[in-house]
Amino acid sequence: MHFRRHCLSLLLLLAIELGFGQGMSSSKRAEQDSSCVDLSKPTTFSLKQISYVKIEQYPSMATVPNSTQLAFEVVNNANGISTGCSPQNVEVGGQWGDDSNYWYKCIDRSLVVSGDEHALSTSAHIIWDEWKLSVNQSWDCGSEIVVRHISTTTLTPSCQETRSAYQYIKDCTAPDLEAPATTQ
Repeated sequence: MHFRRHCLSLLLLLAIELGFGQGMSSSKRAEQDSSCVDLSKPTTFSLKQISYVKIEQYPSMATVPNSTQLAFEVVNNANGISTGCSPQNVEVGGQWGDDSNYWYKCIDRSLVVSGDEHALSTSAHIIWDEWKLSVNQSWDCGSEIVVRHISTTTLTPSCQETRSAYQYIKDCTAPDLEAPATTQ
């Protein structure tokens, strides 16, 4: 049962990598008729398929490090680009990594506007104990013009905890949501 939950989490991450069943070319690029800068207006991020898992092995069975991971799909509704993110923190030597100021890199995508391709960079920051998630997406429009959308929201997960003689698992999902984003 525990192995099955862990496998389901890994399958979710694989689905994120593959674009949640969308064709790879359509999830990597989006054609826009407007100019690159027109896409800088405030927007929302659609956050979908939000899944969290925390696995702790008991010391006598510790074959892998304790870890916690959040996986989700994010769509910027200004440009229509869908990408996947999966921030992960691990415990090493009895200490969880201090990622309080760390932005996790999400899957790279590109945006095509009027025939010009622009690299799209997405990152995520999570404050694990507060379920506070921030998403930052930016792209360079040339001529030193960088468009950046950022959003912060608090997730409301429902969780299930399982304990055995060997491990502790906390498995959570959060409902899909629309998070307002600002331009910076």
